Amino acid sequence: MASLQLKIVTPESLIFDEEVSQVNVSTQQGQIGILPHHANLMARLSPGELVIKKNGKADSMAIGDGFLQVADNTLTVMTDLATYATDIDERAVEEAKKRAEVALTQTLSDEEYAETFANLQKSLAQLRVKRRHRVR
Repeated sequence: MASLQLKIVTPESLIFDEEVSQVNVSTQQGQIGILPHHANLMARLSPGELVIKKNGKADSMAIGDGFLQVADNTLTVMTDLATYATDIDERAVEEAKKRAEVALTQTLSDEEYAETFANLQKSLAQLRVKRRHRVR
C-alpha cells in the first residue's frame, strides 16, 4: 500500500515523523485531504483538526496556526500547536478560553489583541477536537 511521510513540527520539537496513508487537515481554504503522491502544495493552516490515518486507524490532533508543504511525497506541517485529542485537558483549555474572552473586552494594543485572539482560536480548536472525540 502506498504511503506518505508525515512530519509535524512545532517551535518546541518534532511531534510526529512516520509514514501514513492519509491526512485530513484544516486550512484557510477549508478541510483538505492529502493522499500519497499528492501534487506539490503549500497552504496556510487554520486552527482546527488534523486527522492522521494509518493502518486502518485514525488519530486526531488539535492544531494551531501555521503552514503545510507537500513535496516529494512528504507532508510537513509547521504549526504552533499540535496536541492529540486524548492529551487535551478540557478544563484547562476552557479556562484559557474564558481568560482570552475576558481579555478581548479590555483595551489592548494591536499586538496584544492579535495574540489574545490567536490564543482564543487555539482554545476553541482544542475544545472542538476534544468534544468531538470524547468517549461516550
